[in-house]
Amino acid sequence: MKALFKSIRDTIATKVTAIKWVDYDLGQLDAEPPPVSWPCALFSFTSGDYTNISPTNTEGVVQIEVAVGFRLRERTHSKADVTFSEQALQHIDTVEAVRIALTGLSGTSFATLQYRGFQKDKRSDYRVWRLRFECTDFPTPPESPYQPWQGTGPDFCVHPDIIQ
Repeated sequence: MKALFKSIRDTIATKVTAIKWVDYDLGQLDAEPPPVSWPCALFSFTSGDYTNISPTNTEGVVQIEVAVGFRLRERTHSKADVTFSEQALQHIDTVEAVRIALTGLSGTSFATLQYRGFQKDKRSDYRVWRLRFECTDFPTPPESPYQPWQGTGPDFCVHPDIIQ
């Protein structure tokens, strides 16, 4: 999942230049003040269900949530000046840019990220959009404990450490 983390982080950082802070979500938006630069994208792996496909290999479906946060005080109401309203709604373009940048992202250890939907937090302090993605993860199999026998010659069946 480390490769998946780096791919998501680096993709948002390079393709969505409006985002000023990209990190793993450790609850930064609940701190006062939040230790982020605005706007930010904080993401986490919310769950994963794995299946054995061989004695040493697994694959799993991983759910990912990307919280895109903004500190905004602009006016979006129907009586607001059109200039202010358009400016206030620009954050939605940034949310869309994050969705577009991540949809279809794939790597050597995970399959294509698929967009699954969003949720918007009802907060009075920040605007937070939570985008949901899903992908198949192919974790690196554990190293095999098997080590080939090193014995040769007439003492082939005797371990080299106990030959006297």
